[in-house]
Amino acid sequence: MASAKKPSLMVIDDLDSARQMMKRTLARSYDVYDFGSVAEAVPAVERADFDCIVTDLRMPGIDGIEGLRRFQAKVPEIPVILVTAFATVETAVEAMKAGAFDYLKKPFEPEELELVVARAVEHARVKKENARLRSALAGQFSVHGIVGKSQAMKDLVSMLERIAPSDVPILIEGESGTGKDLLARAAHALSSRAQGPYVALNMSAIPENLAESELFGHEKGAFTGADQPRAGFFAEAEGGTLFLDEIGLLPPALQPKLLRVLQDGEFIPVGSRKPRKANVRVVAATNEDLQRRVKEGKFREDLWFRLRVVPLRLPPLRERREDIPLLVEHLVQKHALRLSRPPLQPDAEAMRALLDHAWPGNIRELEHAIERGLLLARGEAITLADLPPELTPPADAAGGADEGRYRRARDAWERRFLEDVLREAGGQVARAAELSGLHRSTFYEKLARHGLADKDAKP
Repeated sequence: MASAKKPSLMVIDDLDSARQMMKRTLARSYDVYDFGSVAEAVPAVERADFDCIVTDLRMPGIDGIEGLRRFQAKVPEIPVILVTAFATVETAVEAMKAGAFDYLKKPFEPEELELVVARAVEHARVKKENARLRSALAGQFSVHGIVGKSQAMKDLVSMLERIAPSDVPILIEGESGTGKDLLARAAHALSSRAQGPYVALNMSAIPENLAESELFGHEKGAFTGADQPRAGFFAEAEGGTLFLDEIGLLPPALQPKLLRVLQDGEFIPVGSRKPRKANVRVVAATNEDLQRRVKEGKFREDLWFRLRVVPLRLPPLRERREDIPLLVEHLVQKHALRLSRPPLQPDAEAMRALLDHAWPGNIRELEHAIERGLLLARGEAITLADLPPELTPPADAAGGADEGRYRRARDAWERRFLEDVLREAGGQVARAAELSGLHRSTFYEKLARHGLADKDAKP
């Protein structure tokens, strides 16, 4: 039976005698690699899988503190132990603030070194195992890129897998930020059209007077400025899937033309009289109550019926709170590398706040919160202080001691939130309402209440 692989250690000291002493002490239990400087050790730490680094604090060239920072930038999961003969309270504090696992003062007994290294190696092992288990857990509950273990999400994925292979239109219903585009992409990936193009179009981003040309294309000279023919989104999606987000905003004049595509598989470009075949699967999405729009005469009932053969409802995050820890793990892994940050998890207090928040912006809002947490975190976990302030209710709100102060704090945050989404949407109010996760009428009311209705706003 093969013996278990020993953990690997890196020992750094500019004094050969000190290195050899530490190497002899630790060699019984570990594979030890020694280096005379941080400059020699840094390239090696990227090539091999070390479980712990022991480094002297004061050395010529790059000292131990700077070495610690470089190691953390490259391999933040490896614990680093600093050793020095010049121990003071100040250097100990500096070392721990810089992220050292522990600190040893020379001279020390061999048993002291063995004990500290054993704790560091066990700490690294537990962190690696936890990361492996979290990754496995996230994978276990991630189907076609859709993360969740709640019954609502299991039922949704099951229905998606049944209808995706067919060519029937799909209508995805759900609040802003719930992941409708992700579900549409999954439907495309599971269909026979997976090798064809996936084209996404948000109806709120298209001026009404250009919508027909954008969807169906136009001939040269069809209207002023049409100097060249344009294919349009249906032609671009030929053989694949066209995702029409915010379908409720489709202009009334274009609704019968979309119905013709769904029923007869053909359309007519602007300025042409010749129908063209459309070999396209349509997936539509809405964050509105389309049935109400039908009753109000703003959306054709026959088009609604045609789109809604098999509706898929994406539940808001507040209805699937058991999925939040999995989503947090997924989002941490997704953004940590992009942001050049270690994949830190929320501590217990931060996770409670994440679980308790109402999430009006749903997964999009959660994603922004995790990005902020990763950027601001300075310890071994994301803390409540690293998360957006709206996740922490004002102290007066909990005790009810000063309702006026609470309302002022709430109103100040709400105004900043509205200004932020308006800025992100480039001043387009309809787009800002979608990003906010609020119903459009509610969003407009809040803009008016805060005097922002006309400030840098566009229709």
